[in-house]
Amino acid sequence: MTMRIGMIGMGVISKFYVAGFPRVDEAKLVAVCDLRKERVAPFEARGIDATLDYRELLARADIDAVIINVPNDEHYAICRDALAAGKHVCCEKPLTIRRADAERLVDQARAGGRTLFTAFHRRYNVNVVRALPQLADRSRIAAVTARYLERIEEHAGDDRWYLDSRRCGGGCLADNGPNVFDTLASFLGRLDVTRAAVERDGAGIDREADVDLVNEGGIPVHVRLDWAYPRGERKDIEVSLKSGERIAIDMLAGFDEFKGSLWHEYEEILRDFVATIRAGGCHGEDGLDAVRLVSDAYAAEGPSRAAQARKRAVPTTVVKLLQHKRSDRGFVLERHATRCVRAGEVHELVTTDQATAGPGDRVDRVGFLGFVEARAAGVIERGDLVVHGGTVIGRVLGFDACHFPNHYNVLVAAAAPLTAGELGLVVEDTVKFLPGEPSPEIEGR
Repeated sequence: MTMRIGMIGMGVISKFYVAGFPRVDEAKLVAVCDLRKERVAPFEARGIDATLDYRELLARADIDAVIINVPNDEHYAICRDALAAGKHVCCEKPLTIRRADAERLVDQARAGGRTLFTAFHRRYNVNVVRALPQLADRSRIAAVTARYLERIEEHAGDDRWYLDSRRCGGGCLADNGPNVFDTLASFLGRLDVTRAAVERDGAGIDREADVDLVNEGGIPVHVRLDWAYPRGERKDIEVSLKSGERIAIDMLAGFDEFKGSLWHEYEEILRDFVATIRAGGCHGEDGLDAVRLVSDAYAAEGPSRAAQARKRAVPTTVVKLLQHKRSDRGFVLERHATRCVRAGEVHELVTTDQATAGPGDRVDRVGFLGFVEARAAGVIERGDLVVHGGTVIGRVLGFDACHFPNHYNVLVAAAAPLTAGELGLVVEDTVKFLPGEPSPEIEGR
């Protein structure tokens, strides 16, 4: 029996799925959905049902499964709704941008007996698959290095949401990390993060990252990610054996066309998705594991080499959430650009869109995030990046002392006044103050 599949989101990756359907006998594309009419119109012309509302697609009893190919921040809600509608789900990586959401989806898929499948396309890469027999005996492996280097602007196409950390869930770690981590886990088993160093651009997006991991057998793994690679792209794995031999896996070997390897990888995704549904397996465990590793890498993040030479990061833990906004708060920014904090101190985080406010200025338009406890002593200064997971909340604008000595209000310049709920903060989450551009006041001392 042919599996009737609907596709939600017809962005830059959709063409690879669409091209695979004619080659997979047991799968048929019967409906498509996108918010943009011009993206679904060509399918309507071919007699494939089209809609601008994914809920209409999910309501159809004749659709067995869906492919979810939307911006990362929408994965959770649409996967949740699809599972609730009784559909099997294939979701683009990452499964979600928050670990707790991935855990909820896994529980939902198990309870409903539905397949929750994450599209990790590199595990199907022909060069990776050919090398797997040589890697079956983990006791032979001494160390592994993986590189995933590209210029994101060349790969994103019209899907500019990749460059919005709130929509993508971060930068290179959130986007490319899941594929690399999953491919490595396919022959190394469970991995755990031991260290992460990140280079962020002027907008606070992680453009480069070095992540060290280890598997349960103690094999060290190094992953290099780069979203700003100036020389095309490089995607490879190098396995060092204890014998001194090396196994090199070039995922792009044999594919001269830009993104040429994706044609066969997405065909195999479709084939495996259908087979997994038939077997009654996969409730999202692999997708959750990749989300775990991305989350752990961001939690382990240290500042860039240049920033680290100036001051260390200040990690904090969310201890209370706030959900309200005001347009007349009347905070006044202090003259001083820095504040020393001791481990265990609790201070309040407040967002504002009054990004040009300076010392002595009044700040009225604010959103309250909550209270955070410093996990280590350090210095928070004007211009520091304020980061939650892979998402840049904003930059430190300054400090208000109306509640001092109980606590300081740390004002954060953001795109809009935001609350804890709007950012998805939960108690015990980590929020970091990472060294940003130093203020002239500090540099002039």
